[in-house]
Amino acid sequence: MLFFMSPYIQKISAPDAIRSLLPRPCGTYILRYTTANDDVISLIKINDNSNEASSRDNYIILSIRVDETIYKYYIQHYRLPCIVEKMHENTSQLLDIYNQQQKNSKTSAFTPLQHELILPPEDEDWFLDKRHFLDIDFNRIRKRGAHNQGISTAIWKSDKQNDIKIFIKRFTKDNLYFRHELSLLKDLCHFSIVTLYGQYSDNKFSYLVFENSGESLESYCPLKTRLMKTKMRFISNVGFQISYAMMYLEKKNIVHRDLTASNVLINSFGFIRVADFGHAIKKEEGTNPLGRLQTTNGVNRFQFRFLAPECLPDSKRKGATEKPIVFSQADIYARFSSKSDVWSYGILLIQLMLDDPSMPYPSISDANDLPQYVKEEGKIHPQPSECPMDMYLILKQCWAYEAKNRISFSEIRDRMNALNTIFN
Repeated sequence: MLFFMSPYIQKISAPDAIRSLLPRPCGTYILRYTTANDDVISLIKINDNSNEASSRDNYIILSIRVDETIYKYYIQHYRLPCIVEKMHENTSQLLDIYNQQQKNSKTSAFTPLQHELILPPEDEDWFLDKRHFLDIDFNRIRKRGAHNQGISTAIWKSDKQNDIKIFIKRFTKDNLYFRHELSLLKDLCHFSIVTLYGQYSDNKFSYLVFENSGESLESYCPLKTRLMKTKMRFISNVGFQISYAMMYLEKKNIVHRDLTASNVLINSFGFIRVADFGHAIKKEEGTNPLGRLQTTNGVNRFQFRFLAPECLPDSKRKGATEKPIVFSQADIYARFSSKSDVWSYGILLIQLMLDDPSMPYPSISDANDLPQYVKEEGKIHPQPSECPMDMYLILKQCWAYEAKNRISFSEIRDRMNALNTIFN
């Protein structure tokens, strides 16, 4: 039996624990105090009615590097109940529950603890050693985005772990969107949100390093199966996962503002990750960097086909000069919200039912006609031929004209869970 020294309870964030454990051998673990992020995840867990979820003082977190071929992910987190006043009397007892469960388990559900990782003070800049990243080619697969200079798949090499598949996003030096996305994602840690591992730079570019979470959801479209039930089972499952992620973002006061199928990733196991936070804002006074995220002429550009009525500009007459949406910083608080993300979510699910997922409202060829159709005439996306009424009724609730009347992500999650049961 493995002998443990008394473990050390560390004051580190969940994201820092993940990126530190990632290149380590399986069984490496960190014992850490709970954070506000852990509390948020506890609050939105489905069917979690335990009193423990209400106070971070009732438990600590055990984070373990696990075998991804068994678990389908890299890091597992466990809550260990404890009494705060007695926490430091004998910290080794905090692992007794886990060790006993691992000993009694007849499956591989519990990874044997091998080595405790003690970390130095957290690196606030999240710098990574670029020498460990191989097979990078920004010309290979992915075109550049509106605010970056391309995305490449790559391999993170470690002599203590299997090769780790990653994405690397490249930005020009001193890019405001780079700093914004880095700052925002450092504070996020949820299974259905893309994981940021860190950053590095060279003489020309700055780079963000992400978990490789698969292909874009849009690339799965149109869905190949001919069976309606199979399609709806897939869509309701994806819808459940996305709504869960969006509940988390809402609790963190973050509005995504660009929720589309191209910005959601899905891996070979069917797990989704909401990605691309270049347009996201944190709606808290003093922390919203939107004013620094505008182009030199103060303009932000959005995709009309995914915007709620309150986020669309007034329609323009035929032949008028096309102008991008211009919002002042004050307008952002009034226009974009979690409920505008709900509207976009409904359009995202519609994408999964279209032959051309890049073009919701297929009968409207010019996106500049959307403000009149949606904002002035109050119309919504028509029901696709392959969308059953049970699904469309939920989507219609996503598209209530007044934001306050739209369904919440919490309600959406419950409805998608019920639909998934029906289609199984």
